Amino acid sequence: MKFSLSMKAALSCAAVFLAAGLCSAADPFLTSPDTDKTIRVYLDEGNMLRVERNAKEVFQVRLGLKSNKANYDFSQLKLKGQLPSGNNVALVTEKYTAVNGKRSERTVRMNEKTLVFGEGENQIGVIVRAGSDSFAFRYNIGGSGDVEFQGETTSFVFPLTDGFRMQRRVTSYEDRYLAYTADELKPQPQQQGGPGGNRGPGGPGGRGGRGGNNNRIRNWNYPLLFNSADKSTWGLLSETWFDGTYCGTYLQSEVKDNGVTFTTHYPDPGEGANQGAVNPTTTLPWKSPWRCVIIGTLANIVESTLIDDLAPECAVDDVSWITPGVASWVYWAYNHGSKDYQIVKDYILLASEMKWPNVLIDWEWDVMGNGGNIDDALKLAKEKNVGVWLWYNSGGKHNYVGGGPRDRFNTHESREKEFAWLTEKTVKGVKIDFFESDKQSMMQYYVDILKDAAPHKIMVNFHGATLPRGWSRTYPNLMSMECVWGAEQYNNHPMMTEPAAEHNTTLPFTRNVVGPMDYTPTAFTNSQHKHLTSHAHELALPVVFESACQHMADRPSAFRALPEKVKDFIAGLPTTWDDTKYLGGEPGDFVILGRRKGDTWYVGGINGKNETREVKFTVPGKAGDTYSFRKIADGKDVDSGYFVNGDVKPDDPRAWDIAEGTAKAGDVITVRMIGRGGFSFRFIKK
Repeated sequence: MKFSLSMKAALSCAAVFLAAGLCSAADPFLTSPDTDKTIRVYLDEGNMLRVERNAKEVFQVRLGLKSNKANYDFSQLKLKGQLPSGNNVALVTEKYTAVNGKRSERTVRMNEKTLVFGEGENQIGVIVRAGSDSFAFRYNIGGSGDVEFQGETTSFVFPLTDGFRMQRRVTSYEDRYLAYTADELKPQPQQQGGPGGNRGPGGPGGRGGRGGNNNRIRNWNYPLLFNSADKSTWGLLSETWFDGTYCGTYLQSEVKDNGVTFTTHYPDPGEGANQGAVNPTTTLPWKSPWRCVIIGTLANIVESTLIDDLAPECAVDDVSWITPGVASWVYWAYNHGSKDYQIVKDYILLASEMKWPNVLIDWEWDVMGNGGNIDDALKLAKEKNVGVWLWYNSGGKHNYVGGGPRDRFNTHESREKEFAWLTEKTVKGVKIDFFESDKQSMMQYYVDILKDAAPHKIMVNFHGATLPRGWSRTYPNLMSMECVWGAEQYNNHPMMTEPAAEHNTTLPFTRNVVGPMDYTPTAFTNSQHKHLTSHAHELALPVVFESACQHMADRPSAFRALPEKVKDFIAGLPTTWDDTKYLGGEPGDFVILGRRKGDTWYVGGINGKNETREVKFTVPGKAGDTYSFRKIADGKDVDSGYFVNGDVKPDDPRAWDIAEGTAKAGDVITVRMIGRGGFSFRFIKK
């Protein structure tokens, strides 16, 4: 690209004064389609993409990709042209209905431009999109024949003053999202690591836990949450649209004088028990997955559907059989519970009593005994009108976990056989566990399972899995994915006990933004290790967290002991939503979310701090709407009238404060939360 003297002067000025918004370099080649052109994208020297919001630089993107046919070094490639040419852009608009997720009716509106670099075999396109609160790009290579990709140097450069909240690289995506500054990301002397492990004694297997000095961590999972120094701008970086032609990537950080750089990195060779090639291969023409960033306020991030919006449209013609819903879950309280028919029976009866549509029977159901087997359990569930989900080990050579059943989905033929059996047995869904890798072969495995399950009308939940990458839109039989440090961690080690409340407040701003999250919430009693969150905090989690199949974690006796008005709240709880609204909070502090189903709004709030506080939120809805509401919050004293597990003291986390009233949309409600507490509201339109 040729630069005039005036453009070079503008670039020089921008390097010094851009943070203050005093000048900008040249003209953007792409802007968002909104009137204010909130997002602007520039092409700087060295073919760096620079992204601004409200005339202030947010980050830069350094492009780079290498294959056995060409080394796409964008710092050396010449810009050949833009499509559409000149100042023209392609307006991408779309409206679609989502089967599940945070919003049913969705609208996409983004401007698009394709930059073409290089000549001949070195020619490559970069498709760039900008929305009012979003930025995305992907590589586009034409031609024909097979190609092997040999690495990426795609990187994102953020100001040194930014703050970051990230999860260290672990293939199960099960860890906390911790806050870092640029100084904390610089290498420090190594210290002794902490304990590891994912499942506790008796579980189907183990995965690595936290280890090493956090300040020395350089490898990070998506999504990456960042914020400007004054917190006027927030962003979330991730990737989406994986069709089996590429691997998932992670990020490596490096701190330099010009900023904090995160560079994409292919999976490590040892992932998936050393199975599968590191370098992805495909046939040209080819388009890469999207790298995308939600940019704006915390509300923009929490409410965004960008990950799904960039994915292909629904590939399932008939979606009427896809029925999201709450399930009782046979695992959290009893690791080996699915081996015992009497325990399984109790969970089926619990689902029926609570009017939950489903039960999940976990690992070892294939060796069930003590008065019945899986056929007896399926028969009882049918009599009680309870749908059944069954756990499976993803099997193959890519994991060392022996728990079964396993090896039922490794090939198309084996999948067809198992799905046919499941259909015959009227099983509604499968939970498939322990994938352990982001290599191309594993990304293809996810897609193959979803494709083969749909014709048999089988819903899917992936555990021990990668991050959601838009598959819920294309294959809406994907109900949820784990990839989260959830309630199961109470089974594994005491490390969940102390930080759980704070951790829970980070998830709506990070992990749950990019797709459904099977945290397995709502536990009032203790598992192997105790929890410190209040009962009201736990009750709010299935509202604060989004998952089309929401698995309630606690034992039947705990749910049966709840006050009737609490039972009523859980019994009617939806798991897919017509709308989602951010109502307050910040990662690690507290969060309040509103979710609408039909004319009813549910509001959930949780406190990440160990101190009593009052918070306020505005009742969502249309102006003029009037609601009757029920509040279920932390009990202040024994006179609140609702408690479980015997006598309680003031501010006992087991106490309930239950009240009812009326409110209008736009009213401001003040709610009290104890330390690690929470609250739930249900607003029914009059």
